Amino acid sequence: MTVTPLPPVLREAAPELIRRLGLTLMGLAALVARAFLRNPRFFAVIVPLYGRLSRAVRRFEWAVTRPVVMRPVREGRAVAGAARDVAQVRLPQGKGWLVRELGWEAAGYGSQLAHLLTDPAMQVALDAVPAVGRILRPICRMLGVTALEKVVVRVPRTPRPKVPKLGAARLRAYSPGPIRDDWWPQKRR
Repeated sequence: MTVTPLPPVLREAAPELIRRLGLTLMGLAALVARAFLRNPRFFAVIVPLYGRLSRAVRRFEWAVTRPVVMRPVREGRAVAGAARDVAQVRLPQGKGWLVRELGWEAAGYGSQLAHLLTDPAMQVALDAVPAVGRILRPICRMLGVTALEKVVVRVPRTPRPKVPKLGAARLRAYSPGPIRDDWWPQKRR
């Protein structure tokens, strides 16, 4: 586990970034609560979406105020049995679905978020702390904001080792041959 200190520019600008992102996302959460109460189709989405937006602000604050801890990547993660059994409401999928449902007011919050993403201090945060991109990416997708796709540089995955393909001649060399019936011991009579 490697601990990397935050850049000085980010430490100085973090309170302002947290405040601006908090105002934008909490305004969006209030809009979601007000507008979706009138729409019975999205009534079940209000609480999970409000929770996701408010948690995003807290997670962002945690990410930009704490030193970056780089943990080794594990292959698989176990899912707790209780968390797997709980029925969860899935949020609608698709790029810009929140703007389609809420209209121009949600587009205004998306514009504020896009402007915040172009801020130089936010660019430093996106480069220095990988968690910031993971926190903001789903929200940008809901609002149809494409600024994050241009800013975040995705790290290419390590290539898998190539497994040599076996040709037909090599496969015959590895095949066990015809199945014989005499391999099983006979019953005594």
